[in-house]
Amino acid sequence: MKIAFVYDALYPYLNGGAERRYHELATRLSARHEIHYLTWRFWDAEPDPVLDGIVLHGVGRPGRFYGEDGKRTVSEAASFAARLVPVLLRQRFDLIDCSATPYLPLSAAWMASRVTRTPLVTTWHEFWGEYWQSYLAHRPAVANVARRLEASCAGMGEVRVAVSPFTARRLLQSGGSGPVRVVGNGVSLGQIGSVAPSRKRSDVIFVGRLIDDKQVDLLLRAMARLGGVVPSASCRIVGDGPQRSSLEALAQALGIADRVEFTGAVPGSEVISLMKSAKVLAFPSRREGFGITVIEAQACGLVPVVVASEHSAASALVHDGVDGVLCEETEESLASALGGLLADRRRLSTMRSRAREAAAAWDWDTIALQMEAVYHQTVATRASEQQRSEARA
Repeated sequence: MKIAFVYDALYPYLNGGAERRYHELATRLSARHEIHYLTWRFWDAEPDPVLDGIVLHGVGRPGRFYGEDGKRTVSEAASFAARLVPVLLRQRFDLIDCSATPYLPLSAAWMASRVTRTPLVTTWHEFWGEYWQSYLAHRPAVANVARRLEASCAGMGEVRVAVSPFTARRLLQSGGSGPVRVVGNGVSLGQIGSVAPSRKRSDVIFVGRLIDDKQVDLLLRAMARLGGVVPSASCRIVGDGPQRSSLEALAQALGIADRVEFTGAVPGSEVISLMKSAKVLAFPSRREGFGITVIEAQACGLVPVVVASEHSAASALVHDGVDGVLCEETEESLASALGGLLADRRRLSTMRSRAREAAAAWDWDTIALQMEAVYHQTVATRASEQQRSEARA
């Protein structure tokens, strides 16, 4: 099959969960199919390069992804959507897999797929619904528009793929038509196993974008509370984002700057190396459609401490007290969970072993086969429908 992935972000230039999902799927499927990736031109090469067996199509230079408020900009999504349409109309694919977010490019891909009669699979990493009101509380009118746009996109595509049962339930509740398949994310167990631990040790590590929803401020306040339990506990913050300067200032104000290191963005292999040199992963995010970092941490032998939020699917990835710890969305609860692990070496050691065992159930090779089956079924169904239509004519 000639398959097109459509997303405005590309690994390794950006390192979010959706970027990594498409990268892992594309590289594996390229061994058996012709894989194309339609995105912004993050690279300088001319013409568009082939990377890891994937043909890249750059629709233009990327604009600014985040505004002053740390939220994704509408202008970037609109620009990508407008530039995407000519490429989709000019090319001919057997199937298009488009990320559901941002919604404007999805709408563009859906319209182009109708014109070219190409089967469309939409991948839903999250479905926010009422959460838009909280996310854009300072801009309620924009929140209402975003929520309505999300709802209008819910039924687009021959097949909708949700990365977790959590997201699938929300998508079905939206009232959108069409089947929903659950195909989760995974980890590269072989690659993780080949990376050596870093010499830079830490007790607690956070990995992710430094944006409001990740609640790194909650982690810093929890670290400040650990002073009475584990006075020397160190924390490494891996990642970058619009909140970095304010978080560094908060660490200074809390008096823990000497125990907290901000690394900024680092290459993927180095992230794994830093994880392997830590003991506990702090995952305070309030909103997650899946939570790849949790199972990556387990594969590295870390015990994940996950905030149980009503807007996050990540808590379903751990068995509380067995291969991870769940806590409430407060600095007191997070500090208690972190301190309880760091202060009990025997418990920490046992749970680290169980975390590795839990991660073995997730592997990108298996996930790629599941998605390949979805693609084959989608293309076959469209072909059957077309044959029946031609027979009636």
